[in-house]
Amino acid sequence: MKTIYTNGNIITLENEKANALVEENGEIIAIGDYQELYEKEMNIVDLNGYTLIPSFIDSHSHFSGVAMSLLQVAVDDCQNIQNIQKVIDKYIKNNEIKEDEFVMCKGYDHHHLKEKRHITKQELDSISQNIPIIIQHQTGHCGVMNSKALEQLGIQKQTQSPAGGLIDFDTGFLEETAYIDYVQKAPMPSIESLKKAFMKAQQIYASYGITTVQDGMIVDSLKDIYQMLIKDNILYLDVVGYVGFEGHTLIKYFQKNVKNYRNHFKIGGYKMFLDGSPQNKTAWTIDPYTDGTYGYPTLTDEQLKQNLIKAIQENMQVLVHCNGDQAIQHYMNQYQSIYKQDIRPVIIHAQMMRPEQMYQASQLHMIPSFFLSHVYYFGDIHKENMGVERAQYISPLHSALRHHLCFTMHTDAPVIQPHMIESLHVAVNRQTQSGDVLGEQECIEPLEALKALTIHGAYQYFEENEKGSLKVGKKADMVILSDNPLTIDKKKIKDIKVLKTVKDGQVIFDYEESMSGSKNIINLVI
Repeated sequence: MKTIYTNGNIITLENEKANALVEENGEIIAIGDYQELYEKEMNIVDLNGYTLIPSFIDSHSHFSGVAMSLLQVAVDDCQNIQNIQKVIDKYIKNNEIKEDEFVMCKGYDHHHLKEKRHITKQELDSISQNIPIIIQHQTGHCGVMNSKALEQLGIQKQTQSPAGGLIDFDTGFLEETAYIDYVQKAPMPSIESLKKAFMKAQQIYASYGITTVQDGMIVDSLKDIYQMLIKDNILYLDVVGYVGFEGHTLIKYFQKNVKNYRNHFKIGGYKMFLDGSPQNKTAWTIDPYTDGTYGYPTLTDEQLKQNLIKAIQENMQVLVHCNGDQAIQHYMNQYQSIYKQDIRPVIIHAQMMRPEQMYQASQLHMIPSFFLSHVYYFGDIHKENMGVERAQYISPLHSALRHHLCFTMHTDAPVIQPHMIESLHVAVNRQTQSGDVLGEQECIEPLEALKALTIHGAYQYFEENEKGSLKVGKKADMVILSDNPLTIDKKKIKDIKVLKTVKDGQVIFDYEESMSGSKNIINLVI
């Protein structure tokens, strides 16, 4: 049956005005004037003055990480190390955790703890010496393990730190490649638990108006999980996965999903990390941090080049995690040296990108994807780490516009929630947690921010002919918002609510349903 949406604001992002949109079988079949489009048998959706926009496209997050985080102990709200210990201890007792059963925790940030330091393995050992405990930093780039976890994962006093990482056995602290590599070796939860977690993760994304999701680094240990998700038809959001360059097994195993959705999952290309994070001062920079350090790379130029050659030979897109301007420069230089065809390479985070680098990126058709909410969550820390003047240019969106770059914005969930309205708000206002405006000259207008979350995201995925705007022939992937982001007071953008999320013409999230506590509408669609 045809469905017509009317009596509200319709933002098409296609430079056309309309007061009605018609959907049939998950596709937009007409846009224009209600009087001309209405047919007697149509199902009518009265927008009641609310705003209809294309659904949000997640240009970088970790879908499996969001699912896994639902099975972890959250310590995000802890104000000191003693609080963290109490929360973990309570979880172990309440869940009757057995010896040798891993306890995974997430969300601490030493910058926000009273002690202003990382927790230590000794402090985790005081909770339990028989249960392996791993606690992940909010950034996802480092963490701490207790003695039992180090033992179980084969980390000893003499274990050498890998290239691009750090192991401090005495404190249990692991950073960058060391943490990322070893944490992947921890045992997975049961398939049934994972199935429920991935279903819940989809509900979370849908509640923020997102219908296309990224899994920014799929490792071999996720093979069976994705096999289950595909086989059991669990996915109703479109999930685009990226694998590490060593992930040949995954590419071969999911060959039918390479650059092609099958049961809502496709492999979009390859992913690699080139540096760390600016708040931890591990992002690789041209100029030093205030303490005189420069961060460091996680790959050599030769490794970077060989990976890029492989991607180009296979005509596969590549995503490279680059926070620091030095990392960005090395990425661009190596790509330029072998550039043959346009694979739409993405610069993930691009937080310290310089104007001169933007010109080079535009010549290479590279897409910077900015982690905009960093300005809010970590802006005050950036001022301490880099100095106020330099911090003003974190995530320089206005500069990217001036250089005619097609850029996207992302949340890097589960680092933070996949809150796209928040990203839009920060892009327009650039306010930090302390209330300061960080780099007013880099604020952009709501329309440009909205494009970065929709139509530009579709372009990044080579899906601009199917998604990202409201246009005849495109998917009926849409969101109904409580207010018009283009006309509301800019300071109130953050207050806009996602009322409904529509995927392929079906409502997969309903705000009133979720608030009433009745059966979640998403479960009715699966």
